[in-house]
Amino acid sequence: MKYLKIKLLDIEVGNTPIVVLHKKDADDLGVHISDRIKIQDGKCTHTAIVDITDTFLIPGDIGLFKTLSKTICAETGTKVKVIPTRKPPSIRFIRKKMDGQILTENEIQRIVQDIVNNDLSQVELSAFITSVYVRGLNTPEIVSLTKNIVTHGQTLDLDVRPIIDKHCIGGIAGNRTTLIVVPIIAAAGLYIPKTSSRAITSPAGTIDSMEVLAPINFNIEEMRDIVMKAHGCIVWGGGVNLASADDKLIKIRYPLKIDPEPLLLASILAKKKAVGANKVLIDIPVGHGSKIKETKYAKELAANFIKIGNKIDIDVECAITPGDRPIGKGIGPQLEARDAIQILHGKGPSDLRMKSLSLAGILLEMGGIAEKGKGFRIAENILNNGKALEAMQYIIELQGGDPRHLDIEPQSLNFSVNSPHKGRIYDIDNNAVIKIARAAGAPVDKYAGLDFHVSRGALVKKGEPLFSINAEKEYKLDAAIEAVKKWKPIIYEKMILDRYSGSEILLE
Repeated sequence: MKYLKIKLLDIEVGNTPIVVLHKKDADDLGVHISDRIKIQDGKCTHTAIVDITDTFLIPGDIGLFKTLSKTICAETGTKVKVIPTRKPPSIRFIRKKMDGQILTENEIQRIVQDIVNNDLSQVELSAFITSVYVRGLNTPEIVSLTKNIVTHGQTLDLDVRPIIDKHCIGGIAGNRTTLIVVPIIAAAGLYIPKTSSRAITSPAGTIDSMEVLAPINFNIEEMRDIVMKAHGCIVWGGGVNLASADDKLIKIRYPLKIDPEPLLLASILAKKKAVGANKVLIDIPVGHGSKIKETKYAKELAANFIKIGNKIDIDVECAITPGDRPIGKGIGPQLEARDAIQILHGKGPSDLRMKSLSLAGILLEMGGIAEKGKGFRIAENILNNGKALEAMQYIIELQGGDPRHLDIEPQSLNFSVNSPHKGRIYDIDNNAVIKIARAAGAPVDKYAGLDFHVSRGALVKKGEPLFSINAEKEYKLDAAIEAVKKWKPIIYEKMILDRYSGSEILLE
């Protein structure tokens, strides 16, 4: 035990509570990097993870980063009692999974609890994710993980049935179906409390686009009030603290660039369970450029979603959809919001419209509004008669937006990319589109992105506009133009696949 004086460090380090000790004090306490200490000031006690320096602190000081300084009772200059403490027991369970052993219900419960309490360092969380990636989880482990993620976060209780939800596993640019599906389902009288996330690797997540139209950050009671009035909402999942353990795991999975299937299953279904959903549709895009490349693996993933869903009392259906090209015209938050609003007004890109109606139709059938095979037609009627638009306007109003001003003007700073020659568009590279749109500033810059003027199969003339790049900053526009040259998103049909002369033909 030792008394040290608090020094606040004006640096953000995420949610993990980290403190910095001078090497001399660390040696006196017998602690090393990533060990734990307890900090007591007489009023409260906090556990923190140790980092060590011998430069920017003097012996006798303890450095607190912003995350911990916001919650600790003591102020700068206050002396606090510092006591070494043990690492959480969940580290032993993570090591057990690394060895390929099966985790018990109690062991998984403790891992999730320590994740929620910020008791695990990023290194330890990375070890857990990597162990799942390498060793996998069996069905009981996935079910246990899913249930514990729900238990250790807030839940939404609407006291109605059925509750509808949908989710896309992602990876497709422009795939903003939620902004169309939610108002269709709400207009049909079903409840759809939709929580969504921001983009991680794409040019826009659902919430990035919804934020163009209305605020998206609400607590659980505010969300409940909106849904009970409008039958639906589109809010940021991070704001309502649903499945908070999963949010912390996602932040580690992203830089590691790994997405183990057991964590994907638990992540998605835990969030659906947390809002009380009992009818869920999973959109699984498949094809070149998407997360799932082959239909075989898409079907296996769909079967696992259905199996885990049944174990936690959720009726799950999966739609395996084309994922080999962007959907809609606009790529980026504002442009994708524009496409969705145009469709609600009876216009907009036909591919996004058809996919949204197909998904909404399945949900209407799952919710008992339509007989099997007739959901598409009912969804189309709700869209065509303006009821979906009215429902979306009401949701926008309740979330604090202005439903009277939905005509979203394009950003003035743009550059037109024209066809270098005459030809037919064979394909549009989804990965290239994502890279260019992000170079232009999406999703951070709401008005940044790509606006397509052609689609696959179109015959274009030399000099005809293919797409426009929108940007809010000139240097990002320049970066996107350079990205076009590097990634070449438009692929033309080849009239001659190969050419052989007689001398190249092998004769027997």
